[in-house]
Amino acid sequence: MAKASRTATKDSKLPQAEALGRAEPTLVHAVSLEGKQSHPVSKSEKTKEFIRKQAAPLFNKQGFAGTSLGDLTKATGLTKGALYGNFKDKDGIALAAFSYSMQKVRAIMKSRLDPLTTYKEKLYSLLDFFGEYVMHSPIPGGCPMMNYGVDADDHQRFMRKPVAKEMQSTMDFIQLCLLNGLRNNEFKSTTNTVAIAQVMFCAIEGAIVVSRVTGTPAPMVAVVAHCKSLLEEISCP
Repeated sequence: MAKASRTATKDSKLPQAEALGRAEPTLVHAVSLEGKQSHPVSKSEKTKEFIRKQAAPLFNKQGFAGTSLGDLTKATGLTKGALYGNFKDKDGIALAAFSYSMQKVRAIMKSRLDPLTTYKEKLYSLLDFFGEYVMHSPIPGGCPMMNYGVDADDHQRFMRKPVAKEMQSTMDFIQLCLLNGLRNNEFKSTTNTVAIAQVMFCAIEGAIVVSRVTGTPAPMVAVVAHCKSLLEEISCP
């Protein structure tokens, strides 16, 4: 990696750096209905949650075009009328399934990272998570961001905004860990948090694609090792 991507920009010059630095990193934006609720859950809410849970692996494995209404009725045991009584159309079911998939992935990440006390440890653990996740995704079919991203880039443009939001959220989380680590003297003051967050995220997503297509975790193993060496390079003595 070029030296310029690792150094040379202070936090004050980074986009959104100050706003990001005011908060603790978080990986979960919403709580699934399967989790704790502060209000009674209606029958309609339960049905929607059931549909998106059953639809999630279908869309993640088969893609939008490859998932038929028949697949959805078979997986849920519901009629077409019941499905469309809870969601406007197939687009709505696909987006709800994507939201469910990302909530599940982020909840697992959160459970692993929250107990850790330093931001460097959190980043190391995040890399280790992806090292395991690449061939053993919590949602059958692989990485939801990657799979939905392919659909969004090709024909299903309605997916583009929510997928891009999740991607940016992950990069923001990595950057926020770097920023808070920098403030805790875990990382050097010359660290370019934006560039490193982008490099780490893009390297991980690329490794997911190559590892899954070739059927071996070797590319991800190499990327995780490289990202950890980068973290060591920017770490304070």
